[in-house]
Amino acid sequence: LFSVEPVQTGFVVMPKRWVVERTHAWNERARRLIMHHDRLFAVSEAWVWLAEARILARRLTT
Repeated sequence: LFSVEPVQTGFVVMPKRWVVERTHAWNERARRLIMHHDRLFAVSEAWVWLAEARILARRLTT
């Protein structure tokens, strides 16, 4: 009645996971984001936006 997909054993690459992990690794290169000394969440959020804008600008110019 129902077909069952075969279960793979061992290491299986997830389709979108590496994209997210790569982006997190790029954000960790921004030293300001590693230390959380800001009192307001909005300031921390602004630093994340700036880090993402820097990554985007670098990708657009290469």
